[in-house]
Amino acid sequence: MNPVEVREVKCSGCGGEFSLGEEYWDKNVVCPVCDTAFYVRPPPYQPGAQPLRPGQILLDDFVVESVLGEGGMGRVYLLSSRSTGSRFAVKHLKGLSASDRRNFRSELQQWVDLPEHANLLSCRFVRNLGDELLIFGEPVESGSLKQWIEVGNLYAGDPRTALARLLDVALQFAWGLHCLHELQLVHQAVKPANVMMTPDGTARITDFELATLRARAHPSATADPKQSAQAGSSASAAPYDSPEQAAGQPMSRATDIWSWGVSVLEMFTGKPTWNSGPAAAEALEAYLRERGADAPIPAMPVGLVVVLMGCFQPEFTLRWKSMATVVEKLRVVYAKATQSEYRRELTGANRQAETQTGVKNRDPAAGTCASAPTPGTGPTRQTDGALELAACGETKRLYARLLRAGRNELRSDLATVCLEKAWLHRTAADAAGALPDYDQAIAIYDRLVNQENQRQLADDLATACLGKATVVSDLGDQRGAVAFYDQAIAIQERLVNQEGRRELANALAGLYFIKANGLRELGDQRGAVALYDQALAIRVRLINQEGRLELANDLTLVLMNKANAVGALKDPRGAVALYDQVIAIRERLVNQEGRRDLANDLAMVFMNKANALGELGDQRSAVAFYDQAIAIRERLVNQEGRHELAGDLATVYMNKAVTLGDLREHRGAVALFDPAATIWERLMAHEGRRELAENLARLKACRGESLIALGEKARGLQDLRAGQSLLQAEIARTDRADLKEFLTWLSPRVARHSQ
Repeated sequence: MNPVEVREVKCSGCGGEFSLGEEYWDKNVVCPVCDTAFYVRPPPYQPGAQPLRPGQILLDDFVVESVLGEGGMGRVYLLSSRSTGSRFAVKHLKGLSASDRRNFRSELQQWVDLPEHANLLSCRFVRNLGDELLIFGEPVESGSLKQWIEVGNLYAGDPRTALARLLDVALQFAWGLHCLHELQLVHQAVKPANVMMTPDGTARITDFELATLRARAHPSATADPKQSAQAGSSASAAPYDSPEQAAGQPMSRATDIWSWGVSVLEMFTGKPTWNSGPAAAEALEAYLRERGADAPIPAMPVGLVVVLMGCFQPEFTLRWKSMATVVEKLRVVYAKATQSEYRRELTGANRQAETQTGVKNRDPAAGTCASAPTPGTGPTRQTDGALELAACGETKRLYARLLRAGRNELRSDLATVCLEKAWLHRTAADAAGALPDYDQAIAIYDRLVNQENQRQLADDLATACLGKATVVSDLGDQRGAVAFYDQAIAIQERLVNQEGRRELANALAGLYFIKANGLRELGDQRGAVALYDQALAIRVRLINQEGRLELANDLTLVLMNKANAVGALKDPRGAVALYDQVIAIRERLVNQEGRRDLANDLAMVFMNKANALGELGDQRSAVAFYDQAIAIRERLVNQEGRHELAGDLATVYMNKAVTLGDLREHRGAVALFDPAATIWERLMAHEGRRELAENLARLKACRGESLIALGEKARGLQDLRAGQSLLQAEIARTDRADLKEFLTWLSPRVARHSQ
């Protein structure tokens, strides 16, 4: 404990001198001799004094109010300006050489130049105080994330509330680092103590660009990357270091990704349980192995375990490619864990690029470090999928080891990882690779639900069965897929109808819908219609009786597919009635509720209704609905830049052109065939869309007939022959029976017009 400092003061009235302790500084006192009241000014701070004390005045203006915290480089104080009343959080750095002070002030300019951002706590300015430095920043008096962990603020409330807060802070923390990386900066000292918390739970990253100075001022022994986690150990000086950081190698964004993962691990362990940052993967395994069911901190969601395993890859090129990727995954984890979407707005941090010569600690990924990836050489979208699969594979092996060690309560966690890994295989178009993971998940859930009566996992078993059904369908076995759809439906029907799980009713409707689509592919249109009706009954009730208006578009999907099935049953009039229901709902969603994302879906139903009207022989009405579809898609493609919809626009042109041909309006038909052909030829040539060869073949055949009808026999015959050639090539490639049938129709026409 520091002794109370005493100083001599002089009365402004009688001039008498007497001694006063520091408890009287910065206050009005009464002279014991003449009763004159006078103000006692605190003594100015003298560089080298240990430490700063409340009431001291710095730089003739700033008063020390309190100590906010302490780190390896010095204490952080709350200071206020006597002249303006402004308050600052001030880091007090001591023991620096003159060259360190010069270099550090240059480096620190990057922190000063940071734009205003909710998740970044910028530096205001820097001042010299003799051979010491004062770094003035924004005051955040609710403490650091480290303090919130230690005193329990992070875990306040019921377990669900606490878990939502944990994931929210992790998301903000990740987003702040992403914004910093987008500004071409690397933090290099990521840890909970460098995240400040506001009273409303906003996380703000601070202490940028101190790593180089810290390393010069306090060199430490290199941590052993192989050192195992030890409960309760805090001996290491670098508990958040990445392997390359601990080894003294160049650092990049991947360094921050590792350290973020270690920081999040501490949020769930409550304190560091490892000796060094490179031991984080072992520490995570120890956490999963040793965590008790009655632990006061909510359990880490399995999806977050996968995210951390992707952070804890010893080779930095194998970690997540960016913090943005981490944020995307955390949103999914948050939604699954809390059963709600992540609502906090995460905004970008932009500023005009200002290149400073000689600025250090820029991101090595930006080109200043030969051993770090440069832009364009890092992971691509394709390799990022491989990184995700690798992280899931590591997590799966981790849980398998824990199960072999007797942690049977983690079986459902292993099944969850299997589902995640299977889904990643599917997104990588590797359906066969997904099957073993689905099989393992189904086997685990089936045992837990049906043999050990863990009914709370029944919905997960249904999800696994549905996933396998989808993969089996992708592999071409529709009948096998239907069998797994039936398993999923049986589970969900029991949950909804027998166990009263009404919140799963829409999921059951979704299963009916998916199986119906599978039956349609098998040609069972009547069976499909019966299932669509079951799905419709559920969704109509949810919307009309329970007010689930957000399901309106889901309802249109069922109506639309039922209409298509009814049309396939040669009932175009019934199909038109269903299309009208879809149009009424989608027009309201698009035109009244501003759902512009559904505009192309509205165009689709206009086109489908036009097709059905054509089958009823009402070509004039059909043309009117084609025009409505064309108007929407032309605006989307030509005005809003939705070039991915160009092929859909060509389809409407084609359908209207065929209808005009049926009406013998061949000139109008050719005027539509031409832009459709241009679009499809461009997509085939520039994007490799070979599946459009059939469309182009049919177009050329129909355009050829119209040109011949207009008296342009040479051009028409050229089109007919081009269509015939395209069909022959596609038949050789696919051996499709429907294309052979079309060729049988086309070939005699080519022969007749060739005479």
